[in-house]
Amino acid sequence: GQDRRGRFYKIISVSLSEHHRLLAVVLLLASTFIQSSSQFSMNEAQRLRPSIDRETVQSIKELAIAWSAAHGLQVFRPSGLEVAPVSLLPMPFPRQTYLKVKDIMRDFNTLVHKVSMDRAFLNEHLSAVAKSDEFQRNYLNILNTVEDEGVRQPMSLGIHRSDYMLHDAKDGSALEPRQVEINTVASSFAALSERVSALHKFLAERVPAAKLDSSNLPENRPVSGICAGMALADKAYREQEGPDANQRNIGILFVVQPKEQNVFDQRHVEFYLWEHHKIPVLRATLAEIQEHARIDASTKRLIMKGMEVSVVYFRAGYAPTDFPTQAEWDARLLLERSAAVKCPTAAYQCVGAKKIQQVLSCPGMVEKFVDKDSAERIRSCFAGLYALGDGSVESDRAKEEAIANPSRYVLKPQREGGGNNFYDEEMKKMLLQGNNETLQAYILMDIIQAPSTPSMFLRNFEVIETEATTELGTYGVFLANREHVMFSECVG
Repeated sequence: GQDRRGRFYKIISVSLSEHHRLLAVVLLLASTFIQSSSQFSMNEAQRLRPSIDRETVQSIKELAIAWSAAHGLQVFRPSGLEVAPVSLLPMPFPRQTYLKVKDIMRDFNTLVHKVSMDRAFLNEHLSAVAKSDEFQRNYLNILNTVEDEGVRQPMSLGIHRSDYMLHDAKDGSALEPRQVEINTVASSFAALSERVSALHKFLAERVPAAKLDSSNLPENRPVSGICAGMALADKAYREQEGPDANQRNIGILFVVQPKEQNVFDQRHVEFYLWEHHKIPVLRATLAEIQEHARIDASTKRLIMKGMEVSVVYFRAGYAPTDFPTQAEWDARLLLERSAAVKCPTAAYQCVGAKKIQQVLSCPGMVEKFVDKDSAERIRSCFAGLYALGDGSVESDRAKEEAIANPSRYVLKPQREGGGNNFYDEEMKKMLLQGNNETLQAYILMDIIQAPSTPSMFLRNFEVIETEATTELGTYGVFLANREHVMFSECVG
């Protein structure tokens, strides 16, 4: 996520508080923390923040650095290898809300899959976006091209992350979860989040003066669940592709960015696949795939450097910068045409567009794809979402309201992550200058009024104490062969 001043953050772990019925969410920072001057509305949270003396803080810092380095809680930087920025103390999160969003993950798994199978729905609602958004247009073209040719691989693998913030309505009511977005491609930080959970358990047990109770830390093992989904897809592919499949050199292809900094988050998944499932992984950029990959003319099996690919796992391809030339787009189309199971398919990635999120929030839309109970659970987490530029009274009214009250809204393009969003006067300028065609590439969303609490972070080997808000991400894994669901779980 990203705060309104452009500072990035990512949630990756939780801990429970038995007596206050709270959870604490642990943050891994992608750049730096979020500061906020607003008061945290849960008074229990303020009491849970322990008062820790300087000597204990120093001890926690030294242990956290050593533990993180020893356990692969690291990132690459231009200057070299370093310990990942991380929170040192847990942050409060309501227990029942935590359980609620975990349970809802399976509903979102189903929703993403059902929408992905409705080609007409995706084209209807993304065609206007595609007119001014080349990136979305190219993905829609890949989807339609492969559908017209005939889909070779009917199985779909989804590794999703649904992100939430707590909303304080400022009316004395209970805090409620509001979905920031659902990520359907390159849902990151699963492996590092697992290690932050372990780090906090270690610190709680090793440093009694930190006043943390390790029994309040729930298990967080998304890597095993993610790899279980990949292994099941690999197994289904082998069964599908003939009795001699196990005699062929078959493995999983990770599509990665050049000079990837978050490489350990990916490598931990790769190593787990080998250690627990004996599935080899090949890493390649889109440019390398275009140069070295080929599709067998008769079987459409994907071959990359002598390895037949059972599953293509995308950790790249979610931003325009991943496609500097036409060669990268050609590689993406090649992968979609192949017999390999895609994670995600082009259709799944289209479902992750902010426009689809906004359309699904409209009355009756979610209900087209899931049953009534699932729809109610999903809707309970929606923030206010509004269309722009479609000529309707509702979109015109939303635009006028955002111009008049820019601090209440955020303007979102069809991109992953918060770094592309517009706020305050910058958003107002975009709304005033944009025409209907260009504005249809964006949606408006209500600002989530998230409470803050005192926090402690480690970054660049220094401890930073500040007020911070939190965002909780739940990981869902889903595998299906058209209507036949083979796996659907919240895994972390």
